Formats: sequence, C-alpha cells, structure tokens
Amino acid sequence: MIDGASYGLLAGLMVCGLVLLLVFGSVIHGYYALACACALVAFAGLNGLAPRGPSAHWPAAALVLWTVCRLQFGRHLLRLKDFAPRLDRVAQATLVLFAIAVLYAALETQLVWTLRTVQALAVASTVILAVGAVMVLRRLPWPAALFLAGAALLIGGISATPMSIWLDPAWAPRRMNFAQAAVIAELMVFVIAIGVRLRADRALEARTQQKVEDLGTDALTGATSRAGFESRGRDWLREGRPFSLMLADLNGFSRVNERHGRAGGDAVLAAMARRLRQQVRADDMVARLGGDEFAILLVGTPARHKLAEMAIRMLTAGARPVEHDGRLLAGGELNFGIASHPVDGDTLESIVQAADRALRHCEQQRMGPAYAFAGELHE
Repeated sequence: MIDGASYGLLAGLMVCGLVLLLVFGSVIHGYYALACACALVAFAGLNGLAPRGPSAHWPAAALVLWTVCRLQFGRHLLRLKDFAPRLDRVAQATLVLFAIAVLYAALETQLVWTLRTVQALAVASTVILAVGAVMVLRRLPWPAALFLAGAALLIGGISATPMSIWLDPAWAPRRMNFAQAAVIAELMVFVIAIGVRLRADRALEARTQQKVEDLGTDALTGATSRAGFESRGRDWLREGRPFSLMLADLNGFSRVNERHGRAGGDAVLAAMARRLRQQVRADDMVARLGGDEFAILLVGTPARHKLAEMAIRMLTAGARPVEHDGRLLAGGELNFGIASHPVDGDTLESIVQAADRALRHCEQQRMGPAYAFAGELHE
C-alpha cells in the first residue's frame, strides 16, 4: 500500500511537470518531469525485482538518470549560469562522471555497487547545488531556500536508509525505506519551488515590460509599444499629417501556444514584428498593441493598390516558417484592416475603430483577400 501511494505521488508529480512543460515550454519543467519519471521507474523496479536477479541493475540505472535530471533541474532552477557561472561550469563538468555512471549501472549486475554509486552521485550533486543555492540566496530567496529544504530532506533520507533494505528479498514494514520517501518529498518541495520561481519570473517580466513600454518599446518583440503608437498617432494628428493605419492579427495563434508552449508563441510574435518592420520605410512605424495584434502607421496616404501590394508582401513574409529551439514552427497567417486619415476619421480612436471594423470584416470572409479597406465598407 505504501509503495502504491509512492508510485501514485510520483506519477502525479510527473504529470504536473508535463503540464507545465506543455504550457510554458521551459526546459526546467522538462527536467523535472524526467526526474519524476526516472524515480518512478527506479523505485518500481527495485521494489518489484529480485535484488540479485539479472535485471535488477536496470532500475538502478534509472536511479542514476534521476540524479542527472535532478542536477540539470537544480542548475536551471537556481539560474547558476547567470548568477554563479564558475560553479555552473563545475556542475556541467560532473555530467561526464554521470555519463560514466549510467554506463556502469547498465552493465554492472552487482546491485550494491550501483546503489553506492548512486548515493555518492546524489550527495556530490547535492553539495554542489546547495553551494549554488547559498550563493544565489539574495537574488532568488524563495527558490533557493526551498531547494535547500528539499536537499536536506534527501540527504536525511539517504543517511537513514541502510543499504541492506534494497538487497533484502522481501520488504519489511518495520524497516521503512526513508530514501524513497525522501526523494518523493524533495520532488514535492521542488514543484513548490517551480511555482514560486514562475511567479517571481512573471512579476519581474511584468515590471521589465512596463519599464520598457514606458520608453515606447514592446519588451517581447522590440516593436513600438501601444503607448508609443498612441503618442506617435496623436503627434501626427496635431501636425495635420495624413497617414494610413494597417491593423494586423494572426489567425490561429492560440494553436501555436497549445502545440509549442508560450516560448514558441513568443518566438512567432517576435518573428512577425521583425518581418513587418522589414516591409515598411524608415519613417513608418510597426507597433504591437497586445496579444497577436499589430499596428502599422504609414506616412502619407498611398493609393489603394499600393496598400494592397504592401499587405500581400507582409502576408507572404509572415507565412514563412519560424525557427525556434531547433524546430520550424508554422508562420503566421495575417489579416489586415486598413484605414486612412483624414478620410476614415479625425481622431486616433475613430481611425483605429475603422481599421478594426475592416479587420473583423476580413476575418469573417471565407473567400477573398486577406485585407479589407474601411472606406469600402462604408460604400
């Protein structure tokens, strides 16, 4: 019953890691899910196989892989590459020893030596990461503190578990395997640390984006922010300068986030902003209004066919695949709503509304071009 509850907890934590990986697409969530999976396979095998059987060393090999995933998870959780680069290089160097240990565990049929190797690797990696946690405690107080708490649980569990428990043919209730319980407890603490780190990253990202947007730039794409767009538009209106506005959004952008996570969606948005800027002149402006919606302010009021040609060029550029993390993601299918000042409005709000109506009309059409003009809707 105790083993069944342990397996259920590990499976639940693994599913939690996979969900986070699918939603956010971060490598830290992948390492966490793999650590849970390796621990589940290792404990199920060690508890179910004969300790001196010919296959007993394979679950122990899974336990070595758990130490590898745990080390990689700790490096990313504590951001050692950014805050403790020398220690991070030491941690990366130990991966060579881990690789040798994996081969040893896969070939060595003497379970006791494999388990001692696992103990040594787990303790060594814990010491390295604990030093890192102390070094980054000021910058990442809660993730570092939670990591230290989880590491203390693990070391305590390993110390309290005699090696003979893994080697007995039958498990005795009075001789609880504290190491197994400690691994699960540590993984539970780690998932809390992931949540705390995610919340802190979101808060920092929001503060950074707000500061950048105050300067007129969208932090994600490098395009002009909504505030910058509104400021430029009102300046042109005060100067009495004629201009055209193209509103654009991406069809099916939600599917990109579902398939490739938030990181994939961000890569597509950044690529779209870059490609739109490549199609306009130096005096024109490309702004991100939010989500997958962009605005292009064009100096003057070009002829209708010129604006149509520009929309087609942008559509073609946006449709190219986007390279992200070694994969090619589908590009964006753009729609455009086009309005001009002073023909379609005399305030920025009315011009934006006119372009937005044209954009919605374009999205509702099943046939026809991927752009629409506000003036033609009036007609």
